[in-house]
Amino acid sequence: MTCTLATIFLALLTVLNYCAGKRSVLYPPFIFSFVWFADSAIFWYAPIRVSDVHAVTWWVITIGASLFSLGGLLSGILPDASFSAIISELSYPAVSRIGLRLLLLTCLAGMPLMIMDVLQHGGGGSLGELLVRSRQSYVDMAEQGESWGLVVGSLPIFSIAVTILCRIEDSGILFWIAAMASAVCCILTGGRSYVLLLFLSLTVTHLLIRRKDSLVAAAKYACIPVLIFASIFIALIYLDKDVSNYKGSIAALLTNFVLAYIIVPIPALDYVLMHSSEYANAPHHTFEFVLAVMSRFGASVNTPKMHDAYLFVPLPTNVYTVYKFFFTDFGLVLTLAAVLLIGFVQTAIYLRARAGNKVAIFLTALLVYPAVLSIFDDLYSGGGLVLVTKATLVATIYFAFLNRIYPGIRLPHLTFLGFTARTEPGRDR
Repeated sequence: MTCTLATIFLALLTVLNYCAGKRSVLYPPFIFSFVWFADSAIFWYAPIRVSDVHAVTWWVITIGASLFSLGGLLSGILPDASFSAIISELSYPAVSRIGLRLLLLTCLAGMPLMIMDVLQHGGGGSLGELLVRSRQSYVDMAEQGESWGLVVGSLPIFSIAVTILCRIEDSGILFWIAAMASAVCCILTGGRSYVLLLFLSLTVTHLLIRRKDSLVAAAKYACIPVLIFASIFIALIYLDKDVSNYKGSIAALLTNFVLAYIIVPIPALDYVLMHSSEYANAPHHTFEFVLAVMSRFGASVNTPKMHDAYLFVPLPTNVYTVYKFFFTDFGLVLTLAAVLLIGFVQTAIYLRARAGNKVAIFLTALLVYPAVLSIFDDLYSGGGLVLVTKATLVATIYFAFLNRIYPGIRLPHLTFLGFTARTEPGRDR
């Protein structure tokens, strides 16, 4: 298998998945195969010299995309009743917006604390210098095994979850307040991954709610969010990266920080596959959050660092696509089995989202992010799984309780404001 053959195969698989998904651009196998097709095509034509990639790596990439697609097809035969009744119950109609207001107020209350923390770690100066220094400080803390703290570690994903919920409930002004607050929180992290997650999840949520998931309809709607995201993404290169050592034009800078980011994980994965013995004693990553909890309680476990080791291919990179950690943790056969299972589960959730299930819409909006970044990093396990779990916890609390409360406890001759659970869906009080 060569890069050329892999690109052609992935292009055909993308077309097949588009048809299998009833021409929906949100069909998970279509997204997965498309990003890998685009990545291999860019690798084929990119003007960046990287290490050679062996045939086995292209086989892993093409077989992995095929198995993800197969999992998506198999999920179509899953009976609707098998999608837990508890999950269906969580799609209870919203009774009032009090729950959303409480979540949004919590988010707004945390913003000053996050700003103070960033200022403390950044040491002042211009916005660019502040974000660069604070980001480096957080990276150093992670490398030393220190926690970022509750606010910085959780507020960005919490704000994104609240924004998605506001969009699902079509909350108008609350949505715009939540979106702006979330954008600030994401930028304050000093990275660009949260910004991508915010834009992706909101775009997916809107397309699902408005049923504009065909290629033409999605392209018409997504063009403006994509331009806004691209502008912020490029601007953040100058704000959260030290570019003083890079010479040349803006195009050269973008080539280093955008194009290289896309293609270097492939030769990095190739190195891991070709030198598997070097990773025989590597710490477990797939369930690293379990190891972290065990370590907090004094257990002697080998916990992985937040950021992986750098490899030179010959450009430096510490990301190895979705396959590396599954491969080092379980071996090649179980890696491909995991991809099949992920395709099955993610597509099953998507099908329920397309049917209007609110919880499924929320999960689908979040899970597009690890599918898109599968060419770059593994976000189906480890830290990525923690992010999805945190956001899902917020959604569960909202759908199970907060959207069912309304004001007004009535007593004889007196009325007091309070919170009471409503037992049947009805008009918004």
